[in-house]
Amino acid sequence: MNAAVETWISYVREDLEVARHAVSVGWLKPACFHAQQCGEKWLKALLTYHGQPSPRSHDLDYLADLLEPFANNVAVIQEATLVLTEYAVSSRYPNRLEIDVDEATQAVIYAQQVQEWAEAHLVNSVD
Repeated sequence: MNAAVETWISYVREDLEVARHAVSVGWLKPACFHAQQCGEKWLKALLTYHGQPSPRSHDLDYLADLLEPFANNVAVIQEATLVLTEYAVSSRYPNRLEIDVDEATQAVIYAQQVQEWAEAHLVNSVD
């Protein structure tokens, strides 16, 4: 694995830990934002791994679509990518409706699903 991919992964692991911690202390909007960041950075890590540019986009569904030529079964993370995309902006500003603990917990679960899917594709890819 190259250094650029490893850098993405180091950032993504921090985002997931921040999201988990944020839920545990009741910081629900930051939890959702960091869950979204986890998913986004995993997808960008995979794009980088496959020699593709990582566009300046927070739309996880779009990023996942870009991975279709390189990764199988992108559809299994579609629900996660659609939900997490919402948190890229809306969770950072006061105009978003309240987020409850169940929603924040689900966002972390979605981030973990994207992570597991992405890790499996790194493991199953040939360098």
